[in-house]
Amino acid sequence: MNTLAPSPQSAPEESSGTLAPANRWQACPADLTAWGSGPVMAVLDDHAVLDFSGPDTRAFLQGQTTVDIAALAPDAWQLGGYCTAKGRLLAIFAAWAHAEGVRVLLPAGIAPAIQGRLSMFVLRSKVRIADASATWTALGVFGAGASAALAAAGVPIPAGPGQSQVLADDERVTRMPAGAGCAERLVLVIRAERRAHWIGALSGVAPVGPELWWWSQIDAGVPAIVRGIEELFVPQSLNLEVLGGVNFRKGCYPGQEIVARSQYLGKLRRRMLLAHAGALGPDGDIHADGAAEAIGRIVLAAAAPGGGWDLLFECPTDRAQAAGLHAGSADAPPLQLRALPYALFDPTA
Repeated sequence: MNTLAPSPQSAPEESSGTLAPANRWQACPADLTAWGSGPVMAVLDDHAVLDFSGPDTRAFLQGQTTVDIAALAPDAWQLGGYCTAKGRLLAIFAAWAHAEGVRVLLPAGIAPAIQGRLSMFVLRSKVRIADASATWTALGVFGAGASAALAAAGVPIPAGPGQSQVLADDERVTRMPAGAGCAERLVLVIRAERRAHWIGALSGVAPVGPELWWWSQIDAGVPAIVRGIEELFVPQSLNLEVLGGVNFRKGCYPGQEIVARSQYLGKLRRRMLLAHAGALGPDGDIHADGAAEAIGRIVLAAAAPGGGWDLLFECPTDRAQAAGLHAGSADAPPLQLRALPYALFDPTA
């Protein structure tokens, strides 16, 4: 019976016995076995849904985020960022429109801080911000055959990444960017009260924990901000503008001047890359042979189905292709760079 129970192992432990950083995930062996047998489904309970409603919702979010919320179409799933005044990312989110406003999906660990910070700037705007995680649940359906499994359950499949189909009761399905290791990735946003309905409708899809979904995010080259890495990166250093998460033609938002200056003055000197490693050291840095100090940061890391770890990391562009890079410690196994599933380009060119 498909119960979608939580994975019994949500995070690895370091050799010191302390819990691993919040940006590392390790799926349990049973989930990795299920991955090799067909499509899988994860309840993304480590994500939160914030609901923005009221007549000023779009104008408010337009002035706070990196994307053009004013132009958000009903069938869109918009990746975006929320920055400090210094242009450093506090959050990366996915936004979609509903009849009374906008909802966003983001990691649960940072959601209370983001809700609280945005609430400070509502002032006289007619906007209500609520944590709607008890009402809405996200399901990740991914792996070979995911689209066919959903179609068999009567779900219309969106044509391309970032496109949604609105279902009954304001539920929706969205096709997500894919990677070399996971070609089919879809998200269902469902009413929490209908979880049992969807479990039954997708009873042929194996349940796994969210750790494997995070691996698929890394495989697709899609960044996230989780606890512990807030305020470390400007949007472009995580390729957010390449992924459509920065609009350079909209009006002002916190950090907009710094983000724009980095783009137009040729100061994009750091980028996010994809790599594989046999093992990770305990810290969050990227180390280079011969360098006295760390040169970059681990963004996200997850145990890979074939063994070892896949990770997204950020470092200077002039060191990106250098040999002798190590994740988590200077004596960790060397990184094996892998091609991102998208090209890096200048959207303002």
